[in-house]
Parts: sequence; C-alpha cells; structure tokens
Amino acid sequence: MHILLTNDDSHDSPLFLLAISLLKELGELTVVVPAQEQSWKGKSMTRFGELYVDRIDLHGTPAWSVTGTPADCVNLAIYNLMPSPPDIVVSGINIGTNTGLGFFMASGTLGACFEANVARIPAIALSQAMTREDFMAWSNERSLPEASLERMQVATRALMPQIWSDYALALREPVTWSFNFPDPPLSPRIIRARLGRTYYRQCFSRRGDQYFHSLQSVDIDPAPDSDQAVVASGNVSATLIDISEIGQMQGV
Repeated sequence: MHILLTNDDSHDSPLFLLAISLLKELGELTVVVPAQEQSWKGKSMTRFGELYVDRIDLHGTPAWSVTGTPADCVNLAIYNLMPSPPDIVVSGINIGTNTGLGFFMASGTLGACFEANVARIPAIALSQAMTREDFMAWSNERSLPEASLERMQVATRALMPQIWSDYALALREPVTWSFNFPDPPLSPRIIRARLGRTYYRQCFSRRGDQYFHSLQSVDIDPAPDSDQAVVASGNVSATLIDISEIGQMQGV
C-alpha cells in the first residue's frame, strides 16, 4: 500500500514523527507537510500567491515541505509530486482533538482528508486529546513533556494495528475515518461514534489594536454516542465522514 502522510501542525510536531515511524512499517510512505503550522485552515487552498516546495529530511525520512495548507499538500502530492496517486491519505497525528461539527469544518487535519476524497482517494485522520498543561506546552514551546509524549506513543503504537487492519485496509470508497485518541489512554477501545453537535463561540480576543485567535468557549454534545463523549469516556472515537452525502442532501 502506498501511503501519503500530511498534517496541519507542520513537520516539527513530535506526534507527526510518531506517525512517520508507524506508517513506514505499514507500507510505502510519501510525506508532504506544511512548512508552517496550518491549524484551523479547514480545506482552504491557495488561490493567489506562490507555493514553494522544498525537500527536507525528517530524522532520516525524506519529505516535501510546502508553503501552503494541508489541502494544498495533498493536491500537490497527488498531481505534481508523486509518480502515481496514493492508495490512502493519512493526516495527523494532530495535537488536540477534532471532534464535533464546529471543529470538523475548521480542522486542517480533516481538510487534508477531504481533499483526498475529492480526488477519489480514501483517508484517515488521527487526532490526540491532551491535557491543558500539555497543550499549552506545545503552544508556547513547540514541544511536549517527555512523560506525556511517551504515554501517547505507547497507546498509539498499541492501537494502530487495529485501526489499520479493521479500517484502513478495508477502505474502498473515497470516505474519511476520523479517529480521536483519549488522554490519558487507559486501555481504550475503538468505538464508532457520530459527529457530535459541538459548536464553538468567540474565537478572537483583542490586544491593543489587534485581534488574536483565542477560543473562549465550546458547546459540547453530551450524548453518549457523540465522538466527544466517547473520547471523554477514555476511548477512541471512530467517525465515518462521507462528503458525497452532502451532495445527496442538496440534490446534486
């Protein structure tokens, strides 16, 4: 299987390096990643301005670095950088969850998967919940505490074989499976869940005469079958997203 890997956190994410090491054991791997963090970009693509592509080395793994969005990375990889299209696109492992409708639309991690689906290629998204302390460490220092990183690595390595055998290898249609890992991961199960009716409110705060991204509050879907509830219970949520259903809803 030929795997295309990308993310929205850029190439210095420690969880991205974990994804590389896991996927190299599962197939032929091509890595195309944003040059800078592209969180909250959804499936946006660069319409105006130039895109630059550079070859980089990620701890011994050759990769392409793209000055664009995750969706840019996927489209460039499929049609410009790879000799033939991949069998599957993997996006992640994202720092933070991608659960609920509001974040489903905003997520650059999922946006990369939807660009793959537009190209008729199946995809999986991998996202990791974490404590506020770990998330702030990443936001402020671009690193995770060693103990936290080791905890996530152990759990993900244990779960990936089941995700790959039960979900990735069975994919034939251009759909996306979105997986969200809990933290702490205490012997989690993979549970199918629906995309929760989770929404956010204020996204920007003012500092002086400027506004900065600063998410203030989130309305969580508490229903036990929602993806957010599954992750909160200490399990992995597995949510199937089929973008063709949007076209069917509109009579397309």
